[in-house]
Amino acid sequence: MTEKVAKYVADAVVLPYGEMPLSTLAVAKSIGHDRRVLKKYGLDAVIAAADKRAARDAKRSRDTRRRSLEERVDAATLEVDKLEKQVHSLLARLALIEANAKRIGIDPEELYRPVAPPDRRVASIFGSKKNASGSNR
Repeated sequence: MTEKVAKYVADAVVLPYGEMPLSTLAVAKSIGHDRRVLKKYGLDAVIAAADKRAARDAKRSRDTRRRSLEERVDAATLEVDKLEKQVHSLLARLALIEANAKRIGIDPEELYRPVAPPDRRVASIFGSKKNASGSNR
């Protein structure tokens, strides 16, 4: 069993972090034993240490290069240009809607009035069940 755990841990360390989970439950399922057996033999500590080591190595190997100021400014400029195009297209669409409203005889200012809330009053014929059952007796 110890050899199976060692083989699983060695295989998991070679693969990118997260592909083969390094937890007691995942290892136990993979090798066909109960997690309590692994804990009994102290293999859960080995697995946890391997997981910590793999996580630390994955964190170190990540590209932690900071972007330069020019790259950030360029990215922000591209985003601003994209948003400006979106604003202009929305304004053109609003102008088209107003023109069509005027064409069919609707005052364009009516388009911007808030919609009145719906009438939520209930008719008396839909009274509560208590009142209806008491009056039938």
